[in-house]
Amino acid sequence: MNKKKTNDVLIIGAGAIGGITAAILHKKGIDVTVVTRKGTQFDSIKKDGLKIEGFEEPFHFPIYSNFKELEGTFKHVLVVVKNPSTEEVTKQLKKVINKDSLVYSLQNGFGNTDIMAKHIPRNQIVAGVIGWGATYLGNGELRITSKTGDFVLGFEDGKNSNDPRLIEMREMLTLWRPTILTSNIIGYRWGKLIVNCVLAPIGGLLGLTLGYMMKHKEIGPILGDMKNEGVQVADAHKIQLEKVDGLNIRNFFYKPKASDGFLTRLSRNIISSVILNVGARRHGSIYPSLLTDLKRGKKTEIEFLNGYIEKKGKEVNLETPISSFLVKAITEIEKGKRKIGLENLPELMEIAKISREKIKEQESKL
Repeated sequence: MNKKKTNDVLIIGAGAIGGITAAILHKKGIDVTVVTRKGTQFDSIKKDGLKIEGFEEPFHFPIYSNFKELEGTFKHVLVVVKNPSTEEVTKQLKKVINKDSLVYSLQNGFGNTDIMAKHIPRNQIVAGVIGWGATYLGNGELRITSKTGDFVLGFEDGKNSNDPRLIEMREMLTLWRPTILTSNIIGYRWGKLIVNCVLAPIGGLLGLTLGYMMKHKEIGPILGDMKNEGVQVADAHKIQLEKVDGLNIRNFFYKPKASDGFLTRLSRNIISSVILNVGARRHGSIYPSLLTDLKRGKKTEIEFLNGYIEKKGKEVNLETPISSFLVKAITEIEKGKRKIGLENLPELMEIAKISREKIKEQESKL
């Protein structure tokens, strides 16, 4: 199919989310260009196209390994690289955007838009949340891991959710997955942040799949403790948490408070049980990407995940023992000073006990 060159969308990063989004939008007739670093993923896509499990034919779209090869500026730039690469990428964006362009951070965690704002006007930066999942299978091959899920987009100042440029982006992304424009993108991002902080670093530390952890009688409760740390910090900052892919994070590994009535306890316990069963079934065999990064010797996003919760906790005089431990432990693995595996579980369990006591103690401060 011959496509008219419009420079509609530039996607930076051809990993699971970026690659699949690029492939499907291009197939739907959107003028999509991709930039990704040189390597086996780039070479495979350039030569044979991107293979997505479940689709018979590979997807072919324009892909480059250098910003210098691009011509003109783009209306929409989707940044889908891992957080440690944000600075490097953003410095180069001036070559491909103009004063009317929007740059979207479709990355996990927090802190990435602050890095972008050092090089791009903040009113051109849109934050996003991805509610669907995908994983990297090998060079040039990806798998979609969830049948549901959406995109959520918004300016972090809560204004201009009806911006015509955002509406245009929503129409394009909706060709792939439902897309929501919101004035509370911070609430969505915090919800996704807590989910990521619960599953990714603990799975990376122990070397386990998401489903295994959810059903494990000792690890499961620790996931709930980590959730409680994140929720407590969010509440202290007056964050209105939004659902992520229909999940109310407060119902994940629910533990009743003294103020919760009988009906609240009953309903949330039922919902929590359903979430665990569905989550374990849907994500049973999936390893967190943070674990993949560790095994490949790459720097992880831990500072943008649990490191952010630790930082925001300190701002309101709250301790976050599990988050602080996970930042330390994952950093040690990155430096070769700690091994991945279940031998880390006893130490994690002890930290979780401390966290439970701190959560109770700190509730009275809120």
